[in-house]
Amino acid sequence: MLFSVATIRQKLSAYAITILTFQRYSHFQRTVNAELFIATLFRYRDQGKFKLHGFVVMPDHVHVLITPAIDQSTSRCIQLIKGGYSFAVREQSPGEVWHSGYHEHRIRDEDDFKAQKQYIANNPGRKRLLDYPHVHTDAAYLSQMDISHYEDIYPTDEQAYPIG
Repeated sequence: MLFSVATIRQKLSAYAITILTFQRYSHFQRTVNAELFIATLFRYRDQGKFKLHGFVVMPDHVHVLITPAIDQSTSRCIQLIKGGYSFAVREQSPGEVWHSGYHEHRIRDEDDFKAQKQYIANNPGRKRLLDYPHVHTDAAYLSQMDISHYEDIYPTDEQAYPIG
C-alpha cells in the first residue's frame, strides 16, 4: 500500500524559478497569452499558495521569484502555475505549452535575494528585448507584489518570536 506524504516546511524559503516553453516556442509573443499567465500567477498568489516577489514573462520562458506557503512544496507551486495556465489557455492555444521540467534556485541570503530580483528585472535587457512589446515584467504590477524585503521572508528570531 502506498501513502502520499505531504511536504511540510519547517521554515519559509524563497525560490527563483525558470520555466521554459515547449521547444522554446515563442508562446508568450501573444500578449493575450502573457496576460493570462500573469493572471494565473496572481490567482494562486491570492489563494495563498505562495508569495510573489517578482516575475518576467519572456517570449519563450518565464522567471518567477516566489516563497511557497508553509504547507506548499515548490514543486506543487510549479504544478499549479504550469497546470493552471495550461488549463486556462487550452482553447485558444491547443498543444504542448511547457517544457517538462523547470529550474529552481533556493535563495541563500539577502544578497542572493537581491541578485535574483535584479536578474529577473534585467532579463529583457540581456536578451535585447527592452523595446519588445510582448515582454511583461512585474514593473506594471508593483503595487500588487508581495513584500520584497529579505528580512520579511527570513525574519530574525526577535522578529519571528517577539518577547513580551
